[in-house]
Order: sequence, then structure tokens, then C-alpha cells
Amino acid sequence: MLSADPHWVELRFSCDRPTVDRIQEYLRQLDSGLPAKVRQSTEAAIHELLLNAAEWGGHMDPASKVQMTCLRTDHLLLYRISDPGAGFNPAEMEHAAIGNRLGPPDAHVDVREAKGMRPGGYGIVMAESLVDELLYNQAHNEVILVKYLKPMEH
Repeated sequence: MLSADPHWVELRFSCDRPTVDRIQEYLRQLDSGLPAKVRQSTEAAIHELLLNAAEWGGHMDPASKVQMTCLRTDHLLLYRISDPGAGFNPAEMEHAAIGNRLGPPDAHVDVREAKGMRPGGYGIVMAESLVDELLYNQAHNEVILVKYLKPMEH
């Protein structure tokens, strides 16, 4: 734990499934005071993004680390996830729905099957649909997720 302030939590953790599950449980407790709809959509999006960071960025190697920052204000939740990988190019992700934005939404299913990959490939698209903003850095090895809690007054 790098920071434990209720408005600024920062964690660095191993790229393995048991650790990601423990982090998810911690976040669930951290967000327990949020409205159910906000909490559920944010948890689902974070779950996908953390698993992607651990699996694709860290190759489920416990020696590799993901870093996550959770910022919370009265108006928004902001999560930043950084993985140790080189990143990805969405246009080259034929095995995922994000790589096929203009074609049939399930075109990647056949690619995954041909490559012997487990079913899936909808994680990033699903996460985008559950939050207000999802922004990647240029390399696509860092992502910021924003969920607005209430409008800001001017």
C-alpha cells in the first residue's frame, strides 16, 4: 500500500489472480458507501481492467507488478491502472471486440477459437460501456477510468 487516505488510495501488487481477487474485495469495501448502481458498474469495469493488466501486461507473473491509484471526490471516482507490459495497439487486437469496432461485434470469436484462446474478448468494450470515461495512454499500458457521482456546480 503506497497511500491509504480515504480519498487517495494507491496500491502496487503482484500480477496473479489471487492477488487481483483480494484487491477487488478491498475495493468493494472501499466503495461500500456508493449507490449500488454506481458501485456495481465500477466494480465490473475495474475487475476487467485489473485482470487485463495482470494477464496481458504482467503475464500472470507474481514478480511483475500492477500499480493502481483510486481517487475519490464528492463528484467523481477516478482509477488509474498501470501495468508492466509494453502495451497494445487496439487495431491489432483481432482476438478482441475492441479491435473490430466497425465489423460484426462477435467477429473476434472465430479468431479466438482458431488461436485456441478461451472465450471472451469483450472486456474493454464492456468496461467502456459501464463508466463515463475510459482513457488510455499512447502505449495502452496505462488506463484511467472515470465515473461521475454527481454534476459539479459552477
